[in-house]
Amino acid sequence: MSEIAGIGEEALGEVEKGLHLHHHLGPRRERAMFATLGFVVALAITRGVTTFLHYRGAGPNGGIVVRGVHVHHLVFGIVGLLVIGYAWLLLYGFEHEPRRWAFRLTSFGYGAASALVLDEFALWLNLRDVYWQRQGRESVEALALFAGLLLWAVLIAPFARAVWRYIRGRPTIRPAAEQDVQ
Repeated sequence: MSEIAGIGEEALGEVEKGLHLHHHLGPRRERAMFATLGFVVALAITRGVTTFLHYRGAGPNGGIVVRGVHVHHLVFGIVGLLVIGYAWLLLYGFEHEPRRWAFRLTSFGYGAASALVLDEFALWLNLRDVYWQRQGRESVEALALFAGLLLWAVLIAPFARAVWRYIRGRPTIRPAAEQDVQ
């Protein structure tokens, strides 16, 4: 029972200190996590809105129409990727270590823009609007592949590296306290 109480006290101590992502994730993994979050949020919103418009009977030009031309969300994704890429160039140019919030925001934006582009993958592959046709499945497959890569970077890669080191016979990194004892 004292073990459980010790865990509870440790968790309470973490909450009092403040739970900060940078205590648990390195900068690269934190950016990958925010990109994954942006990707999932934008994909859910985009698929939700397009499904709502489709079942509402908005027709082939439903959504955003400018002078009779349907502006696909692919366009917003491309513009978003261009802006995010340029912002990342500028982030490295201003400070030796850019602020954490700037990378969080741009990583989230990268994930969101990627979702918008890949949700229309079938459009740019077939050069025609096949979103609700059988070929539209190509977009879903591209989304699944990219989501898998993002999740690999966030969740699986550290474990895979540890397994690889174990298979190759490399010693694992031990805490400093254990190294001092030996």
